[in-house]
Amino acid sequence: MKKAILILLFLNAVLCGGKIQASESDTDQSRDSIFRVAASQPNDTLRSKFLRGIFEQQISRESAMEYLDSAYALSIRKQLNTEELWALFDYCRRYEFCSDIVNMDKYLQLLKDASSRYKIYTFYYTAWMAMLQMRCMQGDTEYAILEAKKVREEAASLKQENGVFIASLALAQAYYFAKQDKDAIEVYERVLKENPDANNNALLSIYGRLAELYKKEKKYPEALHKLQQRLDVMNKISGGAPLSDTYRSVFLGIENAFCTIYMETGDREKMRQHLEQARKYCDESSFFAGMMDYYALWGDYYRLNKEWDKSLAEFDRALSICRETAPLRTNNILKMKAGTLMESGRYKEAAEIYRVAAQKSDSLNRDIILRHEETYDANYTIQNALLQKEELKKGYRLGQVITAGIILIFLIVVIVRAIHLRELLHRSEKQTREAFEMMKACDKMKERFLHNITFEIRIPLNSVVGFSELLSSESGLQESEIEEYSLAIKKNSIKLLALINNILDLSRLEAGMMRFNVQECDIVQLCKEAKMMINMQFPQIVELNFRTDLEELMIQADSKWFLKLLTALFSVPGDYTGEGCKVEYTLSKAGKYLTVVVKGSPLYQCWEDEQEQRILHDINRLYVETFKGSYRVLGKENEKIVDITYPIS
Repeated sequence: MKKAILILLFLNAVLCGGKIQASESDTDQSRDSIFRVAASQPNDTLRSKFLRGIFEQQISRESAMEYLDSAYALSIRKQLNTEELWALFDYCRRYEFCSDIVNMDKYLQLLKDASSRYKIYTFYYTAWMAMLQMRCMQGDTEYAILEAKKVREEAASLKQENGVFIASLALAQAYYFAKQDKDAIEVYERVLKENPDANNNALLSIYGRLAELYKKEKKYPEALHKLQQRLDVMNKISGGAPLSDTYRSVFLGIENAFCTIYMETGDREKMRQHLEQARKYCDESSFFAGMMDYYALWGDYYRLNKEWDKSLAEFDRALSICRETAPLRTNNILKMKAGTLMESGRYKEAAEIYRVAAQKSDSLNRDIILRHEETYDANYTIQNALLQKEELKKGYRLGQVITAGIILIFLIVVIVRAIHLRELLHRSEKQTREAFEMMKACDKMKERFLHNITFEIRIPLNSVVGFSELLSSESGLQESEIEEYSLAIKKNSIKLLALINNILDLSRLEAGMMRFNVQECDIVQLCKEAKMMINMQFPQIVELNFRTDLEELMIQADSKWFLKLLTALFSVPGDYTGEGCKVEYTLSKAGKYLTVVVKGSPLYQCWEDEQEQRILHDINRLYVETFKGSYRVLGKENEKIVDITYPIS
């Protein structure tokens, strides 16, 4: 009874919250009521679901994050795997709603890790596709195409059919945003062919995009066919029940699309039929863009019939709906109205409207237009999410019906599972043996490395100790001998110090404990400084030739470490007395990365100590990879080329 009273109190507070002026005490009281109702749930799973449900209702509010944080913490503490995935998915939805791509990417990585642990990838692929859509809307279509292809291959290797399906949809979507229409059509048609039983939400999206693409290609029969398929799917989803606002907006958009095609083909009769059908779905609750298109299409219809007054009235009605929120649509409708005035012979009025439209076009700031378009796309995403939620509810009801059937086949599954687990145990045992052998091999490699390093340190150390003892114990040494011994001590001390410093740097880089002073610097100037330093240090030994088409390229890097990387590739050993080296290195820019290519590095021509050579390469590689770059050594023997890529920002 107490529980029922608490639930009624909570529902009453939620329903009446919009009518009561909010205050800090009211907010705290509502929050406390919600957590009391959550605490009264009979188990942890229901408690987590309840908190997530409140978050979904209040997703636009900052205070809603407290409920989601609590649900996430509860799922971690109680090891509720599915609830943990749901909570991470809701985090991604929240930051998608806020267009916060940085935080969305952060939680997407957490969701990916959790999905990999629990072998449940549905949440991850759905959130990943939303992230890719945001990337596409920002114009990063090249990244989206590459990422979609990569994830599709990963999903195929994991035998995740749903992941392959979603990645294929994401690839087609990326082609669509990149305006590669033929590629987008090819991928969408292949997805339909390979997934004839896809869910209704996916079919709605695919049919809608294909209709739009075929319309752009002037393939009107194909476009009409896809629109009809989309309409059939919506009729199947609604099932004849009273339509929600979301469903009504979708139906209105489909009918508007039919009308647009019939307007372009000049079929006034069918255009009229679909406009009459669209009237059933157009009311004050409809999405404003659909309403504007609807009334503008009526204006076009009357214009085709030369009913000028009715046409102008419909254009005015479309303009009155949302003039400030959609400036581009408003300007387009103004131009359509001016065209109607021109056709009706009212040239002065048409000229005035054309002038107003031109002034509006000139005064619209490009960034403001982009934000308005992003708002439109965000609203579409929300409507699509609501549509998915309603479809998910239907899926839950269907799941309850088929649960009885699942129980009947459970025993068979258990037997099959037991056989499968036995095979997995044998396979796991084999993999464990292989891993143990690999670990032993790694231990041996580590011992060999330590032995070699100890040997490398012992040689200069013995020289320093030996010559120092000679200087301290021998009293009758000549001046030339003292100078020779001192020089040998200095030379070996420098070599020993450099070797120890390199080993320490390597250890810190491998452990991720190296600290960098990252700041903005000019990479072109750094390359020139490296050349000057080498010319001063090895004037007659190393001949450097630096080539680049760039005058300046600012990057975020530790300038000291970048100079150290370059000079390590250009330097020769301190005791080197052989022939001179000709080194050629180039700097270029490719997209978001710079590339440094070094040919004829002394590191391969003049260094006889392979161990020290390997340490220098490992230091360079780990430094570059720390900043998400790459360090590769290509070619053979003395013709080896060092290829370095580094992110510009």
